[in-house]
Amino acid sequence: MKVRMLTLGGTMTVLMMLSLCGAVKFPSGYRLCKQDDQKCLFDQIATTLSKHSQGIPEVNLAALDPLKIEKMDIVQGDGPINIELNFKNVDLTGLSESEVKKVTGFTANPTKMELSLLIPVASLVGGYKINGKVLILPIQGQGHSNMTMVNCDVHLKWTGKLVDHANGKKHYQMDKLKAGVDTTRFYMNFSSLFNGDKALGDNMNQFLNDNWQDILKELKPAIVKAFAQIFQKVISNVFDKVPYDELFQ
Repeated sequence: MKVRMLTLGGTMTVLMMLSLCGAVKFPSGYRLCKQDDQKCLFDQIATTLSKHSQGIPEVNLAALDPLKIEKMDIVQGDGPINIELNFKNVDLTGLSESEVKKVTGFTANPTKMELSLLIPVASLVGGYKINGKVLILPIQGQGHSNMTMVNCDVHLKWTGKLVDHANGKKHYQMDKLKAGVDTTRFYMNFSSLFNGDKALGDNMNQFLNDNWQDILKELKPAIVKAFAQIFQKVISNVFDKVPYDELFQ
């Protein structure tokens, strides 16, 4: 099993470097928390997701809802599912409705950090191409797709450290992010399967949704790894842009 590297397209704004002595400017009214103020961090992350889902260019935060993904490839070559699934120009929606469940590690000398979110409905919508076998059935097609998780429980855990930056300040450098994803229901719909044969396509989509638990069990490691890459890119872009101390009061 492997997941090819993905890229985020059209979400990051190229910014001019701030002067070495100047602080990063947050949007008007944006509230900064004290380090270790868990309640404030909970509230502020929730506010960022809901009220700043269009992104915050000043700190290199990408638009979050929808989060635009230029390319994402999932290749599953072992077991009862053997497919190559390529997504192109897809949107991940639902992050603006997230409930923040856990925030830890934002201390004066950070090493390990954690963030847990519950997304009521998370959908990956856009172009796809698929070829291979699902359980006992062949599958192939290209068109528009919708993969939706209900009650999507996302747990992000990463390690890192403060490092000296070219601007003379300390930035948090993320080493590696691991993700966990659980859901109470997984829906799939792929248009234009089997060269547009409606009967075959409808039957396959029905089969996929009737057997969603078995399919998700097989695809979950690859899906989780792909999401880990996406979230690591989004989070590390902020840490790379903003000196760590300037993220707080």
